[in-house]
Amino acid sequence: MVGLFWMDRDGCWLGAPAGAEGTGVRLTDEGLTPVGAPASGTLGWAGIERVSVPDAPARSGLRRGLRTAIDVATSMAGFGGPDSGHQMTVCVTHADGQSDYAVLSAAAPAYTEREVELSHRVLARFVAGELRPSVLMDWWRSAGSRSGPKPQEREAVLERLLTPAGP
Repeated sequence: MVGLFWMDRDGCWLGAPAGAEGTGVRLTDEGLTPVGAPASGTLGWAGIERVSVPDAPARSGLRRGLRTAIDVATSMAGFGGPDSGHQMTVCVTHADGQSDYAVLSAAAPAYTEREVELSHRVLARFVAGELRPSVLMDWWRSAGSRSGPKPQEREAVLERLLTPAGP
């Protein structure tokens, strides 16, 4: 996972991959494909004006640390543990209006505020045709298919993607 993006052998996802819930948004170099209900086929990047995830769970480092401590303490005391995943909404603006798709967050318990901001900038670059989701898959393969880098590492990957290549 890097920012709002999840990579696995099946591809690149916005949020967690479609699982038992059956919903998700897969990203490809051609566009994005909502999976599950309501599935609408692939939406090409050329026809998309904007993609955002306004309700992505974001917390400062201090708040994430406190939430993790509370989750561990309640789990050890027998009161359950962390929730199974925060539901997020992927909002896609296109010529016909806006389509909203429910996905689960891949972050437990939340993304950093910087990760969310950088992820939205990466999404804007996908929409503008200046960046392709395959670069995330390339990173995932080169990183040895790790799914759990630390927040600072995830932010660094997103920052590198947003840095213009030199001459």
